[in-house]
Amino acid sequence: MTFKNVKKVILTGFVIVTLLLFFESTIVLAIDNAVIEDVQPKKNILILHSYNEGLAWTSNQNTGIIEMIDKEYPNTSTYVEYMDWKNYPTSNILSYLSDYFEFKYTQKHIDLIITTDDAAFKFALLNRKQIFSDAPIVFSGVNQEDVSKIAKHYKNYTGVIENIDPTETFRIALRINPNLKKVYVVFDNSESGLSTGRLVMDKVKAMNLEPIPMNNMSFNELLKVVSKLDNTSIVFFATYYSDGNGKMLEFNLASREISKYSSVPLYHQYDFGLNKGAFGGDMVSGRLCGNYAAKLAVRILKGESASDIKIISPKATRVVFDYEQLKRFEVPVWKLPKTAEIINKPFSFFETYKRLVVYVIGAFSILTLFLVVLLVYIRKIRNIRKQLYLSNEELTQTYEELVASDEELRHQLDEIRSIQKSLSQSEEKYNFMALHDVLTGLPNRRSLLEDSSRFLGINTGKKTVLLFIDMDNFKYINDTMGHEFGDELINKAGQRLKTALKDLGTLYRLGGDEFILLIYNIENQFEAEDFMSQVLQSFKDEFEIGNSVLHITFSIGAALYPDHGNNIEDLIKCADIAMYKAKEQGKNRYVLYDRDMDKAFSERMTIEKLLHTAMDNNEFEVYYQPQFDLQSQKITGLEALLRWKSSELGNVSPIKFIKVAEDTHLIIPLGEWVLNQACAFVKELHEKGLQGLTVSVNISTIQILQSGFTRKIIDIINSHKLNPECLELEITETILIESFTTVFRKLNKLKKMGIRIALDDFGKGYSSLNYLKQLPISTLKIDKSFIDSVSIDEEGRTITRHIITLGKSLGMTIIAEGVEFNEQLEYLKKYHCDRIQGYLFSKPLPGEDVKKLLIV
Repeated sequence: MTFKNVKKVILTGFVIVTLLLFFESTIVLAIDNAVIEDVQPKKNILILHSYNEGLAWTSNQNTGIIEMIDKEYPNTSTYVEYMDWKNYPTSNILSYLSDYFEFKYTQKHIDLIITTDDAAFKFALLNRKQIFSDAPIVFSGVNQEDVSKIAKHYKNYTGVIENIDPTETFRIALRINPNLKKVYVVFDNSESGLSTGRLVMDKVKAMNLEPIPMNNMSFNELLKVVSKLDNTSIVFFATYYSDGNGKMLEFNLASREISKYSSVPLYHQYDFGLNKGAFGGDMVSGRLCGNYAAKLAVRILKGESASDIKIISPKATRVVFDYEQLKRFEVPVWKLPKTAEIINKPFSFFETYKRLVVYVIGAFSILTLFLVVLLVYIRKIRNIRKQLYLSNEELTQTYEELVASDEELRHQLDEIRSIQKSLSQSEEKYNFMALHDVLTGLPNRRSLLEDSSRFLGINTGKKTVLLFIDMDNFKYINDTMGHEFGDELINKAGQRLKTALKDLGTLYRLGGDEFILLIYNIENQFEAEDFMSQVLQSFKDEFEIGNSVLHITFSIGAALYPDHGNNIEDLIKCADIAMYKAKEQGKNRYVLYDRDMDKAFSERMTIEKLLHTAMDNNEFEVYYQPQFDLQSQKITGLEALLRWKSSELGNVSPIKFIKVAEDTHLIIPLGEWVLNQACAFVKELHEKGLQGLTVSVNISTIQILQSGFTRKIIDIINSHKLNPECLELEITETILIESFTTVFRKLNKLKKMGIRIALDDFGKGYSSLNYLKQLPISTLKIDKSFIDSVSIDEEGRTITRHIITLGKSLGMTIIAEGVEFNEQLEYLKKYHCDRIQGYLFSKPLPGEDVKKLLIV
């Protein structure tokens, strides 16, 4: 066979292999003649949950509702509210929620209400006509019996019945363990717990098994029982938020502890028990319930009447098991139903890519066959060459000499080419290093300057935008987690920014946590703002680094060419100023440069520079504002307030310099100084006979997150020999939201020592009833904006009254800030506010003036 025939055979083989792979991976593209639907009208939806968002059941239903609404009817404005009924099942809370929702929704038209669980369904039926535009209701998570009790004579509603039927779970359990005879049922003594427990035990009896209730045991007794169960038993977890003694239990902790101690599998009724100790079962899915409820809601949004839509009772369950639990109890996978999901199962390459492996083996076999054929013909060719060699020995010898000379020349030529290639690679490497950041591989500042010189100035009739992007709180993350962690975070953040940029421009790293985005050919500032919004949105998802998971945010400043500068340095300066403005406004936002910012930026830089020397120059002073006790008619406390009289700027407002001190971390030594001054001053007043007087000091987020914060507070109190009960630390709602776990641990330790904790400016942020209940808060300070509204409108008076009632019910001392008029004072007296502070009684005073006021 000739070389030409061999070539054909090889080519044919590769064509066959290519076709096999092509037909496996081909994506068939079809162009449908789609009919463009009419634009859906804008709708307002209220999702009202009975419990708080910390409950996985509630969170899963919320996720299921929103994802289906977004898919089927995206043109909606969705409002989500939580009644927190498990923690506050009282009529007072219902009154408070009625006032709050009436204030919030009376002027807003609601097209549809979706409720989860009993309390929200009942509340919505009672109040929808007065508060929620008499909107139709779709309920979820309510059983048939409770629907009949709650709905009664009401109309214009439909929903999804929560169908609790663990029968399939017990069938699976019997299939796994035919020796099963007893089912230990875990539930609590709440109304819903008892109802669920009776239903589950009835199902157990129907399966000819013996049900054993565990609702009257203490948690420790329950753990002892489950630790001694034999192979004829299982434990079934129905619903459990308190033990037989009424002690409240956190669901995840209870589930994990029972699973940990149990000597037999722990089956669960709900899928939110997965990864929390659940063995598995045919589990009710909150997310599926939410999906079904949302589908009914979409039908109503598209025009159907709620009364005409039949209430459904779908099978909203999934058969799922935890591989780690199967392994723990030595249960083989083949005993499970074929349709069962298995979570936490180790990755198997063959099972995942079985078809691909088969095709690769087939392709390899074909290639091997053609290789054998090729070797056979190569051998024939060698024999032919050998015969030619023997018959042409002299010619071959001459040829070899020529080949030797040719090889020597080629070797020398290869060496020259190798040297040229090495030189070229070295030059490319050094050029790359000069123009790129070593850590991220992104273009650096020098690259930015070179690129801008080529692109700026080209008259296209469009604009260029430069975005200065700075990571929020990076210094704290870097100091806390370590520099290697910080480098990895910078690297991953750069990758995500580059993904968000797509092909619209170029991303550069200036250094540290600062990035520059240069985007060409945009139409106007609105297009730039849309893109900045997308960049911020891309950081909603967390980062996983090592064993840590964290969210980060960015502050973005933007400058436009040629509006804000004709060269790259001017654009960077303007965008940097705008970025600082974004930081001042609360971070995690973007700001477009405005020339009016130059003055504010210059003022900030001046303040930052002078702050570094202000303490050494003794420019700070602590003022004290008295707190007047309405019952004893005496001054019982002082709030320490920092004042700065700069040698260059004069009196500087705390509004201006406190934020700069926090951004530069100067607040740490400055806050420690204020604590020392306040403790020393109140100790001096105690020695002059004012023994019961307390002093409160504001604490910033930066201070409380320091690793030695608790120890420092204790050392300061001990150094002044001050009674801990005479010191009160004031924190803001922002601290609660950003760092709840850390704050709880530290404040709880201080509270146990006797130090009082005050929540400042209550109502101004996003306080949660759950936070108020869990944190060791002694004092609730009503924000001045609510006190001002007492003199203006009824709504303000109502909210202030409810805040006082709420704080009192939680055993807190209530202090009203900013009291300036007698009308406000009389209102606060009427509703038994404990203390007041404000200009009506006294403005903040220097220490000497306070002594004159208090010491006669």
